[in-house]
Amino acid sequence: MGDKVKKLKVDETIQEIRTNLSLELEMAKDEGRKVVGSMCSYFPKEIVWAAGAIPVGLCGTTEEPIAAAEEVLPADLCPMVKATYGRAVSNTCPIFPLTDCIVGETTCDGRKKMYELLSWEKPMHIMELPQMPDEKEALVHWIAEVKKLKIFIEEQLGVKITEEKLKQSIKDVNEERRLLVEIHKCRKEHPVPVMGVDLVGLTTKFAYSVDRKPYKEKLGNLLEGLKYRIQNREPACSPDRPRILWTGLGNSLGCDKVLKLVEECGGVVVCQEGCGGITRIEDMVDEKKDPIEAIAERYLRVTCSCMTPNTTRFKDIDRLITEYNIQGVIDLTWQFCHTFNIESYRVKELVKGKHGLPFLHIVTDFSQSDIGQLRVRIEGFLEQISLRN
Repeated sequence: MGDKVKKLKVDETIQEIRTNLSLELEMAKDEGRKVVGSMCSYFPKEIVWAAGAIPVGLCGTTEEPIAAAEEVLPADLCPMVKATYGRAVSNTCPIFPLTDCIVGETTCDGRKKMYELLSWEKPMHIMELPQMPDEKEALVHWIAEVKKLKIFIEEQLGVKITEEKLKQSIKDVNEERRLLVEIHKCRKEHPVPVMGVDLVGLTTKFAYSVDRKPYKEKLGNLLEGLKYRIQNREPACSPDRPRILWTGLGNSLGCDKVLKLVEECGGVVVCQEGCGGITRIEDMVDEKKDPIEAIAERYLRVTCSCMTPNTTRFKDIDRLITEYNIQGVIDLTWQFCHTFNIESYRVKELVKGKHGLPFLHIVTDFSQSDIGQLRVRIEGFLEQISLRN
């Protein structure tokens, strides 16, 4: 167990991890397997696994590809949108050339217009996401979109996705989600058994996986290691670090500069809501219902700020503040992401108004140019928390 505990950290860069994955994908394709690129939390990966193919995330998380993207796309556009397009067209992404097709969703105007250009590079299917999930027509529409995706995958990959394979895929992915939920719940302990930076690195690395069995084994080992640390009182940090809830746009290896700053300055992120966080994994697909309808129901419940009204997100934040004994909240928005930027006002009202906690809204991009300014703001935010305790 000692070795597993020591390995609760990632030393590779995101570029190295992607390169390693591309080598595995090449070997898988030599064996006849297909690869489907994905873009968002609304992507129902169960359908791809049921087709015997491999889903891989293609979103950009570093600033290097942005220069190439800005030769076509406007500069005043979300950095993630630009980085994603730049990776695809600049030959800097080792994974993109290996995809047989790509699936995107209409989560924002920047993405859906970028997808039009991206479709020149690869066969692409766009799922039209309903924006008002509480309306009864929304589910009807989304079920139809999931059915269209199934047909697209079958046609592109030359396979037949049976109901039996879908049900097994749903069961497998639910098992992975349950492991991830238990991993995240370990951070309710005080002090936490793992730093936020390390958990993001580990889950990012593990997600770049070709086969499901090794992925689940890695998650199981991580959970075992965290429980060992808790049981043996081997925390990842001192108990005086402020416990931070991260909301808004997520962290992954490569675009985690703000997360690193928070923990370098003396805080610890013990929970993440939103993209990459626990609220994207704790919701299971109902294994007793018709698989297509169950998949549609589950993915329509994702609480991206593109939805209106997005009431479930605020219920989640309210609940997580209590469950994880939160002392301060940081809300991240990428530049030019108008929906998350506007929603940040309601997050602040909830955090400061109902819970009386310090709140910090950060708007940034993937560059390192604002590191100094961000450090000063984060240090001031953490000082607010220290003065309260």
